[in-house]
Amino acid sequence: MTAQQLGLDVSWYWDWVPADPAAAADWTASLATLLDEWVGAQVAAARAAWTEDGEFPFTAGEMGTAVARDLLERAAGLPANCRLIWGAGFVGDQPRWLPLLVLAEFRRARPEDPAYLMATVGAEGFPEDVREPAVDYVTTENGDGVRVVALARSEGEGLHGRVNAALRMEGPAGDIDVLLTTRVGGLDKLAVIGPAVEAVMHMIAADPPRFVPPAEEDPA
Repeated sequence: MTAQQLGLDVSWYWDWVPADPAAAADWTASLATLLDEWVGAQVAAARAAWTEDGEFPFTAGEMGTAVARDLLERAAGLPANCRLIWGAGFVGDQPRWLPLLVLAEFRRARPEDPAYLMATVGAEGFPEDVREPAVDYVTTENGDGVRVVALARSEGEGLHGRVNAALRMEGPAGDIDVLLTTRVGGLDKLAVIGPAVEAVMHMIAADPPRFVPPAEEDPA
């Protein structure tokens, strides 16, 4: 069941996790301020109602700093042609799902092999899928793409939703393929994660990170 079928008014916020260590401090402060705006009132109410021994374990700012530290650590271990994107889903004005994570991989396009993107995103299914995936085609401001949503099961993640998407964009040195991957747990997230990734596709198409070079693609 989708968010529309559930009658939910969902909007999205997405942002790049910086790959440049020099930007980490300013970005961390900005994220902490953002989370304070979103959930600061709820955290303050929880602190006021705290009845356990000892002080309340964190403030909204401390939570934001911890989230930023975790995201920066994840991003630091990625290959040069990959970037981490984080986001949040809102129902009305209230944050409902956060942080959501999407991995973006940039490749040189292979126009001589038009079927490879469909195989890469699992349009006909992956071995861990427990039902036939839903395949949707997406038109953006800079190129067309495909988005695949499926219910899957694995030993490490149990039952979960997967989204694999691909977007082919024009670049100054030739076409670029962007592969997007995310995994979510919970049926509520599965109901909304497809449109969430589509919003990421539009964000990248509207303002691609030109400083990320597409990797040489190994035909294997």
